[in-house]
Amino acid sequence: MKHLFVRMAIGSMRSLLSLFFLLVAFDCPAAADSQAPRASVCPTSGWPQDRSDLKPDPALEFGRLANGLRYVVMANPEPKNRVALYLNVQAGSIQETDEQKGVAHFLEHMLFNGTTHYPPGTLVNFFQSIGMGFGGDTNAHTGFDETVYNLMLPSGKEEAMAEGFKVLADYARGALLLQSEVDRERGVILAEKRSRDSAATRVSKQQMRFDFAGTLVADRDPIGTEEVLRVADSPLLRSYYDRWYRPETMLVVAVGDMEPKETVKMLERHFAGLQGVGKIGDCPDFGAVQESGTDILFLPEPELGYTGLALTTVYNVQPRVDTLAWELEQFRQYVAVALLTNRMQKLEQQSNSPIAQAQTQSGIFLQRVGYATLTARTETHRWQEGLTLLQTTLAQALQDGFTETELDRGKQQVAAFLEKEVQTAPSRDSRKIAGEIIRKLNSNEVVLSPAQEMALYRPVLEKMSLTEVNTAFRELWSWPRRLIEVVGAVDPALLKGQAEAQIRQVYLANGAKPVRPWVEEQRVAFPYLPSPSHPGEIIEHTSHQDIGVESYVLKGGVRLNCKVTDFQANQVLLSVQFGKGKLAEPVDGLALLSESVVKESGLGKLTREQLEEALSGTNVALNFQVGPESFSLTGAGLGKELELLLQLVYSRLHDPAFRPEAFHRSRENLHRMYDQLVNSVEGIQQLQGERFLAGSSREYGLASWTQVERLGLDQVSKWLAPAFIQEPLEINIVGDVKSQEMVQLVAKYFGSEQRREQENAPSPPIIFPAGEQRLLPVASSIDKALLTVAWRTSDYWDIARTRRLNLLAAILDDRLRVKIRQELGATYSPQVFSQPSRAHVGFGLLESRLTVAPEQAQPLAKVIKEVAAALGRKGVTEDELHRALEPTLTSIKDIKRNNRYWLESVLNLCTRHPQQLQWPLTISKDFAGITAEDLTVLAARYLQEQLAATVIVTPEKK
Repeated sequence: MKHLFVRMAIGSMRSLLSLFFLLVAFDCPAAADSQAPRASVCPTSGWPQDRSDLKPDPALEFGRLANGLRYVVMANPEPKNRVALYLNVQAGSIQETDEQKGVAHFLEHMLFNGTTHYPPGTLVNFFQSIGMGFGGDTNAHTGFDETVYNLMLPSGKEEAMAEGFKVLADYARGALLLQSEVDRERGVILAEKRSRDSAATRVSKQQMRFDFAGTLVADRDPIGTEEVLRVADSPLLRSYYDRWYRPETMLVVAVGDMEPKETVKMLERHFAGLQGVGKIGDCPDFGAVQESGTDILFLPEPELGYTGLALTTVYNVQPRVDTLAWELEQFRQYVAVALLTNRMQKLEQQSNSPIAQAQTQSGIFLQRVGYATLTARTETHRWQEGLTLLQTTLAQALQDGFTETELDRGKQQVAAFLEKEVQTAPSRDSRKIAGEIIRKLNSNEVVLSPAQEMALYRPVLEKMSLTEVNTAFRELWSWPRRLIEVVGAVDPALLKGQAEAQIRQVYLANGAKPVRPWVEEQRVAFPYLPSPSHPGEIIEHTSHQDIGVESYVLKGGVRLNCKVTDFQANQVLLSVQFGKGKLAEPVDGLALLSESVVKESGLGKLTREQLEEALSGTNVALNFQVGPESFSLTGAGLGKELELLLQLVYSRLHDPAFRPEAFHRSRENLHRMYDQLVNSVEGIQQLQGERFLAGSSREYGLASWTQVERLGLDQVSKWLAPAFIQEPLEINIVGDVKSQEMVQLVAKYFGSEQRREQENAPSPPIIFPAGEQRLLPVASSIDKALLTVAWRTSDYWDIARTRRLNLLAAILDDRLRVKIRQELGATYSPQVFSQPSRAHVGFGLLESRLTVAPEQAQPLAKVIKEVAAALGRKGVTEDELHRALEPTLTSIKDIKRNNRYWLESVLNLCTRHPQQLQWPLTISKDFAGITAEDLTVLAARYLQEQLAATVIVTPEKK
């Protein structure tokens, strides 16, 4: 059942570990300390289905070589002509010894720095030369119990497949681990550690140690310790490599547009001869969490920007065989947690609620620790109210259970998810499938297809009783262990006294109060607006046969552009473009506030929570955004839900809401966001650096909190309400729906509009600060600086130039990777990107950005300018062009079979910019025709040293 936890947002501990998460608990009588039997952690050797009554996905081919290496192969058509190859090593940071903390991750880096067939410095170049982007098509990650290397091959042909398997086999047993390369990569890893450092990560790591005390997880952060990273050498890395990188600990997964039998033959040729060296490592003792007692974590961290609360229970479990009975047990708990999630969302939406961003999760982490948790954010001075609300909500569910109405809603949500997985299965991405196979096998789960999941869970869901769900929920929280956390920007009153004692007192006092019953609101139906009485009249139809797009003009200021595709099976994307967006923003910051107010307000007759409840059992989603040159409503759903999606758009435009409670909630959420931004180098760059580079243009960066704080609800409604009802509409639909149905439904709901375009004042020109430097201090204890060097380019609308600037950015990115990452070891991931403006004529930015040690920022700014200027002085080489162009051409093949490309890059605003309809016809040929001379000319024009502007955001000196 954990695969559902992963794919639905309600929860997997693994997904939480990649984000900032809070774990803590609820009131329960204290019990004597108890300790479960300790378990060792060993790689698996068979398949989960070997001991299960569940049958795996029949599309998968499982196999094992004589040396113990296992493999899974599956044919899958999307992306077309591409294959995902993954090497999974069932060892991560918890397999390290005390002397090896960080070695598993260090080793992951080193496998890109020299193997049997790819000497140091050649592997990335090789990937690029065959059309694979570094980071996008080839990457790796290290976790607590796994290290995974992934390739997305540009072709399923034999030659590409053979090269891919050769690379993976080199990862498996061909590491050179040269000391010179270890020393070179050390700086990169320390730079990565620095770049990932933040208030959120620091709090998260403290929470890990608190929540999982007694287990290896509490002491084995995958990034490692600086003490080990600074002295790690080739023998130390080799000791881990030989212990754990062995055929019997490895799994190869191949999913894609290829022939499985031939794939297996190639796999055998490359992996059958591999053998481990020496003895496999001893299985480490995982340890165990305490299963009773109430502990409190009080962690002041003002730079976090908000107060985090959590209530959690944790308990030890032994790895289980994945059987039908076990799946159904987890499924009932999953449904129960979904019901609590819905309650928490209702409470969050109430007027003057003390909590925001409430979440509930449950699951089993690393097969050995079970958990259930409620988390929320709150205002600093309202932590007691927030904690009380979490305790009360949990107590209500435990004492009185849920209601039939709540169960019905939860069933609809889960059923809708299962239906979507089945409907969209024919066009699943091979990378997603390969990743799920590895996640499930590493968790000892039988790999089921979406159809199998539907057949397994849907009948159980339909018959599931309230008694079953309430019992499952109580079992989940029956463990006596309780953890309470108050972290982040904490109440000053707590700092003055015995904080833990104060928190415990509030917690115990809440637990002693009688539990009041849960009060259920009446459910409201949607849609509630009557449909227009007559469908609209189509007055013009244009067929763009060369790109498969149909355009229609309806009376009353409505245009429709639609494209029928089968790229994403049974799915549809929609956007409605209207108005001028930020170009018409009357006051700086109003766009940001307005987006939030619209989202939080729901509709005229339905609050946000009532609307979400009314849409339970569907997969539709609709968002409002203020873009650089238009407002937009963007939505998605299954193809059969197109009418419901259009009804939602119709209601949003004709019955908008701007609720006072939504305004206050938006201000509070934005205030917390700004409190986080002002304490990080990344946040100050958004608030001040981007505005400096763009001459204070509102298209780039963010307004200050002072500006946002002054805004009122009346300004939001005065700006948006007329645009919603008056501005002409451009409706764009792409997906697996018949064209005739698209036209009929749009005519039905939007054929009676009477809309006229409003006049807007032209935007002022942008003045770029060429040659200037801005030093921006940040109130942060994090020892890192953010360095940005930027050059002015031009706007979006010369598409040939825009494409060449994108390629030039890729080449500069690669040069900086070699110079600053590879040679100097001064940064982890240099980024270069082109941002041509769609709204301001003649303006654009090409930016390079790195996270570095503060003392390195000034010297590296000079290096960046010199490297960039050399592109114009000495020229772009043919090899550089080839290695940047081939991955781009590969990605073009992918995006042309993607609904989002057609919607966002071709159809959106094509009424105003009809040239966009020609872009798909020229994109491949134009890119393929780019020459090194083209890029050298652009570099010489734009990337001169004296034309660059620099921003350095660095911590204030204490």
